[in-house]
Amino acid sequence: MNKKIKLATKGALAAAVLSTTYSNTAQADVMLHAFNWQYDSVTERADEIASLGYKSVLVSPPYLSNPNSAWWARYQPLDYRILLGPLGNKQDFIDMSNALEARGVNLYVDVIFNHMANMGMAKGQEEYPGFNVNTSEYNANKLYGDLSSGLFGPGDFHDGANANCISDWGNWWDSTWNRLCGAAPDVGLPDLRGEATDGTGDWIRTNQIAYLEALKALGVDGFRIDAVKHMKWEHLNWVFNSDVLDGIHVFSEIISHSNADDSTYLQPYLDNTDVRMGAYDFRLFNEIDHALDPGGSFNALSQPNTLPNDRAVTFVITHDMPQNDGFNGFLFSETDEKLAYAYILGRDGGVPLVYTDNNETTKFNARWVDAYKNNDLTSMVNFHNTVQGTTMEILSSDACAIYFRRGNAGLVGINKCGNAVSHSISTTGLNIGSYTDQISGSNLTINGSSQSITIPARSARMWLGGGTPPPPSTWYFSGTANNWGADEMTQEGSVYKITKSFDAGDANGGPRFKVRDSNTSWDNNCPTADFTVNANTTYTITFDPDVANCEGLSVKEEVVSGGTCPVEFSCQSGNTNIGDSVYVVGSISQIGSWNTTDAVKLNSTNYPNWRGVISLPKNTQVSWKCIVRQEDSPFTVRQWEQDPNNSFNTGNCDLNEAQGGF
Repeated sequence: MNKKIKLATKGALAAAVLSTTYSNTAQADVMLHAFNWQYDSVTERADEIASLGYKSVLVSPPYLSNPNSAWWARYQPLDYRILLGPLGNKQDFIDMSNALEARGVNLYVDVIFNHMANMGMAKGQEEYPGFNVNTSEYNANKLYGDLSSGLFGPGDFHDGANANCISDWGNWWDSTWNRLCGAAPDVGLPDLRGEATDGTGDWIRTNQIAYLEALKALGVDGFRIDAVKHMKWEHLNWVFNSDVLDGIHVFSEIISHSNADDSTYLQPYLDNTDVRMGAYDFRLFNEIDHALDPGGSFNALSQPNTLPNDRAVTFVITHDMPQNDGFNGFLFSETDEKLAYAYILGRDGGVPLVYTDNNETTKFNARWVDAYKNNDLTSMVNFHNTVQGTTMEILSSDACAIYFRRGNAGLVGINKCGNAVSHSISTTGLNIGSYTDQISGSNLTINGSSQSITIPARSARMWLGGGTPPPPSTWYFSGTANNWGADEMTQEGSVYKITKSFDAGDANGGPRFKVRDSNTSWDNNCPTADFTVNANTTYTITFDPDVANCEGLSVKEEVVSGGTCPVEFSCQSGNTNIGDSVYVVGSISQIGSWNTTDAVKLNSTNYPNWRGVISLPKNTQVSWKCIVRQEDSPFTVRQWEQDPNNSFNTGNCDLNEAQGGF
């Protein structure tokens, strides 16, 4: 193995970064990792990148680095103050930033603050840059500062000529204090003392902050920090302070491919840094990896272990996986990679990363060259962008397949097995009508509350549907008669019905009401203006939602003879099993004459509190109780309200509410 490649393997995984708003809130916009692209190449493709739906682009580090043309040399900085190298100069970078900004695409860059290059390949050779940088070319590409002297000296590094290579990668102290080294006789990369509290630490941090602010001034929207597991939290928090984080998002690379890595590096990072700083979601990556194994199950992806959504960047591949032999084992097969992308681009949570490169590792036959514009992948990006911000509900999962919906117009099905799978899934909440799979172009028609769906072997489907919203399963009465609560109406075929008695109204007007399709929101309600009725009158209200423009609403006055009073009964804490309901039974015929077969059923809208209006004769003494009764077997009473009986006199309708409970 080339020792430089091996050194990079030990260094860390490098990858992608979040897209954000100026309030530092990570948005679930798809990121493109344009790995090792020249800056002018990004500029040339800015229109295409934006048109394909990408909202952010991550590019390789912009500074003076090891001049070797290989990709790993970009991760060995020589001088932060100068933006010049194989990927372009300062003007190339500015042109790229302007081109992306003009198209609404954010720009993110890699930064490496753990170490510097070792051009001399000898311990103690730590003069940076160690040569004259006060030249016209370097000054023309200066980001900040004074180039009359070097950037760092031997005192800015851990141990200098006595530095050791990391020997135990699972040991926090060893990994954060010592050098990243390749195979002997490689002496490693000089390790900066950024956490130091003496003058050397201040000088390191001052330059790193100045570098970040200079890039922000050029239009950079976010940073990916390389090799974070080798840095101390104090160093990170000093450099990425509130001023630096203002209007920016920071994302860190922390390899965590085991529980030990998670507990040693990843979780402490989350616990000890600003909540605005994100990380690769290696927890989710590991869940996907295990689920796609032949012995794994997609059940695990129904409730996976993940980073918090606002700190997670989800991914399928990072640039070190193909570039470094040591990480080749993390790669998915081409088919599994596609299935994994369907999962992270279909699900809700985190910020998905899409990787592409310039064929830096030829042994994979240009697999990721121009991958960002692969038709299947861009179709997934379109699905993601269309359903972004909508809720996610798992509909079914087993060892082979997982199905979930996004909002009311998106449906995802993924099958990892070598045979087609079919599932009958609930489609409640999805629009009625025709859906088109964004990957294959196949159509699906949803016309009911359940659907049998087949996913071909080793494939994914990501359907988007137009159609119309499904009819609500329940309609509710809301008005002055129930203090604008939500009382469930009784369904009779396609018509909903309820009887309500109105008094004089409320402080905002006379007696009036609406019907609505939710007990928590007013998104769909009829009529547009409140329906007004007469005071001290009982009405039967019917509503047919299939009739357009609220014309299915009918209100009929109930004529009460002999002088009756509407009394609203309530039974508190009426906990029931399936098939049971709460009833009122009592001493007069209107409530059963203590015969449970004639008891009056109450409404469970505010379960476990039950309510209902019953008309009773005036000037009548009434005794009553709440009971839990089986609906289909009226003699089967599960529970009686405890003694004594509730009692009242209706008088001249002086009482309009009677309360009981269990």
